[in-house]
Amino acid sequence: MAGNTGIANPWAGALGPKVKPQPITKTWRNDRDPTRRRATFGVSYPLWEITIEKSADSHTKLPARFGTTKRRSVPGVRFHLPVPNLIFSDVDFHECKFHWPDAQGESKIVASTFKNCTFERCMLGGTLFRHVTFEGSTFLRCDLGASEFSECQFVDCVFTECTAENASFVATEVDPTALLKGMPAPSYNYEKPIPEGEATAAQVEADWIEVRRKLAAQLLRSNADIHHTRYSDRGLYELKRAEVKARFEALRAHPLKEGVARLPLRAMQVFAAWAVLHATKGGTSLSRLFLAAMFIVALYAFLLSNSHVTFMNQTCYLNSFEPSLVLQQLARATALFLAIGYTAFSGGTLATVLLTAAASLGLFWYALVAAVVIHRVYR
Repeated sequence: MAGNTGIANPWAGALGPKVKPQPITKTWRNDRDPTRRRATFGVSYPLWEITIEKSADSHTKLPARFGTTKRRSVPGVRFHLPVPNLIFSDVDFHECKFHWPDAQGESKIVASTFKNCTFERCMLGGTLFRHVTFEGSTFLRCDLGASEFSECQFVDCVFTECTAENASFVATEVDPTALLKGMPAPSYNYEKPIPEGEATAAQVEADWIEVRRKLAAQLLRSNADIHHTRYSDRGLYELKRAEVKARFEALRAHPLKEGVARLPLRAMQVFAAWAVLHATKGGTSLSRLFLAAMFIVALYAFLLSNSHVTFMNQTCYLNSFEPSLVLQQLARATALFLAIGYTAFSGGTLATVLLTAAASLGLFWYALVAAVVIHRVYR
């Protein structure tokens, strides 16, 4: 009974389990996953099934651990996990399927733990995971599409080239950055010539912008439900980044959608959204704003020292670098940036325009700080 991965048969010989997998009566048309939009495209559907009804079944129904790595290798089987409180540790799952419909047509895995496990090209889609913990696990080219993760935990997990289209996350702890980083568009399935009528790689890349935006919204709401502030902040940043990406692509694909006259305004709106995203890390970070303020104040101090602008009828020209004079100039620049002493500055027409623009930038900075503070207070 060979697995799907082409490795040495772990079901026979010294590593073979006492209880062999059971054959599955084939009721499906395809032998392999036919959906190119899934990371598991082309993976053979398992023909053998293992039912785990207690954690001790791992010792009798799964291949033994390798002597050197102390890990189990389980290739090409479908798992039926009908009971809760199962524990799997140090197991490498290769091309396995975890979707097993019951009499009501539902596939569920409840209150189980996967610790230090590897899932390589496994099918986890279409399943309800409730109170399931994945700790220190790695997911490589796995599909989680249309699954629901309810009150689950992903602790220190790594995702690489996975798909999770239409997946749902409810009150689940998961790092949004780690998950979305490992969920690129499945362009690796579009490298060979595509049959006529199928979407192209470019079309899928475009579709995936909206897929990632929806997934980011799910992750934000999921972590907010359990009041995980750090992951909630990351979720908000990822959502804002996905929204900016979607707006940019919409502008690039349809620049004249609202007419030529509105094109500059739409471009400015996208640029402003991009600037706010990176200035505040999606509305979650004050440190970037204060670093920006320090840089701008120093820049204003330099510009004032090389101008004919006066402050309370005193020239702002700096003719030496004495500490007291430098501090005085920085104080003037701070007053201008914070729009506190704007009326104390005077100059020509051009200087007035520049002073007004400088103070306006400070007011915009105020608005960004207020938005971040409000988010941090009410998150």
